[in-house]
Amino acid sequence: MIITVFSPDEVSKRSILAANLAAHCALHYRKVLLIDATAPHHTLGWGACRDVTGIKSRLVVRGAENLQSELEDPASYSRSHYAEIVIDADGVNTQDTNAALVATDVLLIPVHARQGRVQNRQALAQHIDALKLFNPELRVLVVEVQPISAFGEGVSTENSPARLVAASILTAKLANTVIHEWIDDRSTFQQGMSAMDSKLRNQRAVAEIQNLYQEIIKTRTQRLDPVANSQAILQALQRRTEEKELCHISPDIASNQASAM
Repeated sequence: MIITVFSPDEVSKRSILAANLAAHCALHYRKVLLIDATAPHHTLGWGACRDVTGIKSRLVVRGAENLQSELEDPASYSRSHYAEIVIDADGVNTQDTNAALVATDVLLIPVHARQGRVQNRQALAQHIDALKLFNPELRVLVVEVQPISAFGEGVSTENSPARLVAASILTAKLANTVIHEWIDDRSTFQQGMSAMDSKLRNQRAVAEIQNLYQEIIKTRTQRLDPVANSQAILQALQRRTEEKELCHISPDIASNQASAM
């Protein structure tokens, strides 16, 4: 199964979430490939720290080189050798991100509760609609990320940005699991560790990852709403047709439209 954790916003805990999901899978005796398809390459840095500290697991971390050919070919080494592939993607490298999303089984979109009004929500929905043209079986799961205080109290999830994102994407689901932004998350990540590796293991953090992974598996096997899926594909086709028509406007027509303004 290919899981892509996608968000252009670092505050969403995207890289930490991708690393924790990959470590969880590796802990349960699965061969796991974690691919860093982001501009900052935080996940590659995490993998390098992991190698230095000597943490042993069935987890390989690599960059996005040749990502498209590897993911498109079911017989490729990566697709045939690893039971799970987790991709950390931020959308900066469009080619690598699109290659990941076209091959993805479940697209996981983390949305932080304090993001306020999610920027470009409509653009995100349209982007995912367009992916349906190439990957009609794509499943989308939106997960809320909540900040947490030293006293363990989260914030309200009512009318959260995650709910708005999930509602704006046809066929998307909002995860029941809420991922919390634990106080030691970033320091643990910077040491090349995951929630599963920490000596002072945060059992709630581990449980959240376990529960989210089970939701991902369930989402992967659930039947897509055929009406919503068809509508998403139709909308993407209509937008493509409109874009092509705009691109083929003759210079005379464009000149006349400009002079009329």
